[in-house]
Amino acid sequence: MNSSGSPLRPRLSRTFSRARWAEYRGFLDAAREHGYRMVALEDYVTEGRGGNDPRPTMIMRHDVDQHPGSALAMGRIDREMGVPSSWYFRWRTAHPVVIAILNHWGFQIGLHYETLTRLALARGIAGPPDERLIAEARRRLREEISAFSSLHGPIRSVVPHGDSRLPEIHNATLLRGEDCASYGVEFDGKEAMRGRGLAHWLTDRTAAEGRWTEGFDPTDLFAGQASPILCVTHPNNWESGPRLWWDRALRLVMPDQRHEVATEEGVVARANCVIAHGFLPVVPLTLRPE
Repeated sequence: MNSSGSPLRPRLSRTFSRARWAEYRGFLDAAREHGYRMVALEDYVTEGRGGNDPRPTMIMRHDVDQHPGSALAMGRIDREMGVPSSWYFRWRTAHPVVIAILNHWGFQIGLHYETLTRLALARGIAGPPDERLIAEARRRLREEISAFSSLHGPIRSVVPHGDSRLPEIHNATLLRGEDCASYGVEFDGKEAMRGRGLAHWLTDRTAAEGRWTEGFDPTDLFAGQASPILCVTHPNNWESGPRLWWDRALRLVMPDQRHEVATEEGVVARANCVIAHGFLPVVPLTLRPE
């Protein structure tokens, strides 16, 4: 198909799209100019609405679904602008170099779990899960949280990842109504936002998909002083198309170096080595004492 309605057009548009980091910085600037305070999701859940702070609030959550290197580009901007944020990594994106640097920069890290959908896919189950499958997935989730904490340090929260291939199966089912402490965390970040009177759930999209859900303009929210806003972003949506494809191609031919990072002392050298091989943003990274 080559008509204007062809699905090939948005795909090609994304492939050749430019990075949007200046746009992300401008988005944060706009929030600040309208008087918003920005707070990490974990802090908002544990500290509440900010006490007597009269400013409107935007809650910051980053889901690293793809291309873990893009998290460092976004994290660098958050750090430079003094924006606190909570970051959630899938197993496939939990690169220890990236997580170690974000930890060093003072950000909060958690697991973006997909235990139930992964198990359903492995079993060839597409319909609603039965209690036996849910029970097994809950057992596995406990093991995953323990393993993630052992690899990357203690975590306070997790959030579920969605899988469009299984519209009738939701990972959030696993912790809904459960005692999260028995899983090794304080709360599920998605469930914890229920009943908190969110004014708007703002989720990003690629430029080809309209930048924000339903083509929404966040400056309209800022101008109306909507509060609190939950802002959920995905760093790969802001990375350039060529950079994403280059990263995928290199992963096919370069050795996986993630297992070689064992201590924080080796993060800088390891990061620069990985950067040289193209897995992370090309800007050299250094960790400076604060």
